[in-house]
Amino acid sequence: MKVRDYINRLDSGALMAYAERCGIAVSYLRLHVKYASKDPSVSLIKSLARESEGCVSLAEVLEHFGITETIPASKAA
Repeated sequence: MKVRDYINRLDSGALMAYAERCGIAVSYLRLHVKYASKDPSVSLIKSLARESEGCVSLAEVLEHFGITETIPASKAA
């Protein structure tokens, strides 16, 4: 699941709990994480994946922040 989709599906209570588990403020989660407007720390990247309780993978978090490149299937060997 994409990070933005995961954040969008959370109600306000779940959003607060997720932010707290990740060690960030809800406002930071809604603005900077959801829209990937700031480069995250390594610990935040790990927390976003871990604290989503399996809904968002580490690879999806990395892709969300543009840290990994997507390799077209035709070029992958």
